[in-house]
Amino acid sequence: MTTIRQAQAAIDKAGIPLEIVRGEGYHYFIYYKPELNIYETVTVYVPYTNTWSPAEWANQAGLAFVEIHNTISQRAA
Repeated sequence: MTTIRQAQAAIDKAGIPLEIVRGEGYHYFIYYKPELNIYETVTVYVPYTNTWSPAEWANQAGLAFVEIHNTISQRAA
């Protein structure tokens, strides 16, 4: 059974600069860089943390980070 703490540990170990947060019936990843005035989130409509293994959460975080990076890059252009 995967917990938020285990998922976050896998994300951190993978070197992905996101925080995972559980909402009601979904999860989301946060990318926050206050010194650059950047706050972005990506929602994942998965109701239970234990739906995925820690490795799968890290993979999803990687995909979310690509999406966030693309959003930030488009704004800068």
